[in-house]
Amino acid sequence: MRKILRVALALTVVCVVAALSLSVVYVVTKEKIAEEARKELKEALGVVFPEAETFVPLDPGTFGTLPESKEIQVLEAYEAQSGGERRGVVLKVASTGYGGPIVLLVGVDTEEGKITGLKVLEHQETPGLGSNVAEEGFLSQFLGKSLESPFRVGEDIQAVSGATISSRAVARACAKVAEIVRGEKR
Repeated sequence: MRKILRVALALTVVCVVAALSLSVVYVVTKEKIAEEARKELKEALGVVFPEAETFVPLDPGTFGTLPESKEIQVLEAYEAQSGGERRGVVLKVASTGYGGPIVLLVGVDTEEGKITGLKVLEHQETPGLGSNVAEEGFLSQFLGKSLESPFRVGEDIQAVSGATISSRAVARACAKVAEIVRGEKR
């Protein structure tokens, strides 16, 4: 009986020490991780809307209410400004791909009604297939497209070979962003 208690006590001590160690590491690295995430977001915003000098966070609800969609969600919204004036918007959206959500930033020049850039931030797509939707070769097809474009894979967008579902997820995200921005302009 004493042997069991000693083993149980030893395991408890090890677990407490491990839990405390993890807590300390979390507290020490939390701010550094958050700062790195902010830097990455700022860099990504600059990629999708290079003409903008600053990005002002907006409430995603600013763009009105849209029918709930299980396939597309607006996560964040930013106003792209240059010289203190609005040049466009950048929306962070999640679209359902083959392997799960594809989170991307879509920049829109609201003056010209065109896509200024796309950047995939997160995905769980199959390496070598669906993951290719994050590559410049695929994303560059959307640059300069009018918000009136249907964004149809197989028509005006060439799908990544072997990754039609993932390609459609990105195209649907762009179509939804176009719908949101067109609705805002009215």
